[in-house]
Amino acid sequence: MSAENITEEELTKERASKGLLEWVEAKMDQIASTDKGETAIRLREDPLVKQLVEEVYILGIFASKKYGNTDTVYIKPIIGSQNYDAVVVDYSHSPAQTSYIEVTQAHEGEVEYLRTVYLQKHGYVPVTGSIKKIGTKKTGLQVSTSLEAESVDQAASREFQKIYDAIHRKEGKKYPPDTSLIVKFDDGPMFRRVADDNMIDTFVMKNIMGLDLRFSTLSLVGKFKKIFRHYDLIRSRGQITRIITK
Repeated sequence: MSAENITEEELTKERASKGLLEWVEAKMDQIASTDKGETAIRLREDPLVKQLVEEVYILGIFASKKYGNTDTVYIKPIIGSQNYDAVVVDYSHSPAQTSYIEVTQAHEGEVEYLRTVYLQKHGYVPVTGSIKKIGTKKTGLQVSTSLEAESVDQAASREFQKIYDAIHRKEGKKYPPDTSLIVKFDDGPMFRRVADDNMIDTFVMKNIMGLDLRFSTLSLVGKFKKIFRHYDLIRSRGQITRIITK
C-alpha cells in the first residue's frame, strides 16, 4: 500500500530542516486521506510508513525546535541496519559539518500496538488500564481492554519510566562520533499538568548521570510538539559525568 503513497526515495531525500516537519505532516495527511492509508498510519505495519511516523516525523519536530527556520542545515533519513537513523549536514560551516541522529521511542512495547489495534476496530481506546489479547495476526487477533482510573501523577510517573527505559536500552552501544539521541515521548495533557521543564531537567540529571551513553547530545521530543528539552552530554572514563541544559 505504501508504495502508492510514499517511496524509499521520498523518505530518504535530504531536506532542509526548516521544511522537514511541514513535508512530513503533509505526507501523513495525504496517506491518511483514505481508509487504507489511515489504517497504515495507525498500525504502522508497512516498513516505510512506520519509519515515516516513528522516525521522520520526530526528526521534523526536532529540526523545527532546534534549528528553527534555517536553510543551512539538512537532514537525511537513512534506511538500513546501521546504528543511526539520520545524517545531519550543517552547511553554515566551511567545510560542512556532518553529525548523526539515533531516534528511539518511549513506549509500552506490544501493549502500545494492541491499543492501536483496538482503536482501529472500535474508534476509541482507553489510554489507561490493562490490555488483553487472544490469538495472533495469522489466527485472528482479538484485543480487549479494561478502563482503570489513573491520577495525573501516576500518568507522569509512568511516562518518565518509559523515557528512562528508552534511554537505558541504548546504554553501552557503540555509535559514530557526534551522534545525538532523540527520545520521542507522550507530552499529552496529563503529563503536562504535572511535569514542567524544571521537573524534566531534574529527572534527566538524576537518572542519566553515570550511564554509559555514547552520544554527544540528548533531546526529549514530545509527539504533540508541546515539550522539547535538549542537553549536551559530557563523557569521561566511559560514562556521563556532566549534563548541560541547552
